[in-house]
Formats: sequence, structure tokens, C-alpha cells
Amino acid sequence: MDRFSEESMILLVAYQNLYGPITPNRLDITLARLGMDVVAPHMKRGRRPALKDHLMVWSRGARPRRTGRELLEVVKGIQAAYDQADERQQSQRGERARLARRALRTRREG
Repeated sequence: MDRFSEESMILLVAYQNLYGPITPNRLDITLARLGMDVVAPHMKRGRRPALKDHLMVWSRGARPRRTGRELLEVVKGIQAAYDQADERQQSQRGERARLARRALRTRREG
């Protein structure tokens, strides 16, 4: 910090506020912001993407350590999403079969 004058520090902070961090992580943050912009139109109404969801973490030390219960909740959430997708597919199959039976009946009657 002794190498920088007060004026230089002000310029660096202003630059960082406008264009992002002045660190090796700069490209990672830029790509994470790009990822947020790509994903945003495809998210459910009212939801917004989070920067941390798109930011790559390169070292294990930088990641927060999760407990066993937290990991179990993550797995349960993933499984619930799969279960919902399966239920949707089964209901769509049932609806298609019902419509096919109805069409077959109308052909026989007509």
C-alpha cells in the first residue's frame, strides 16, 4: 500500500467499481456475469441468477465446507427434481393414452 498514492488508490477503486476487480479472478467474474445473462431468460418468473452459482472456484480452500446434513439436503433436492420430472412424464403418457383410446372409440362408432 505504501507504493500507491492516495490519488492512485482512488483511481484504482473507481476503475474496479466500473469494470470489476483488478485481480486474476477478473476473467472468472466476467464469465460468471456472462453466464448469468445467458441463463436469466430461461429461469422461472421472478427468479434471478446468482453470481456465486456461475463463479468457478478453483481451490478447495475457497469453497465453504458442507456438513453431512447439507449434502443430504442437496441430494434430496436433486432427487425431488427427478421425481417431479418422472411424474410429469407419466401424466403426459396417461393423457396421450386416454386421448388415443377416445379417438379409437370414435372411429369404431363412426
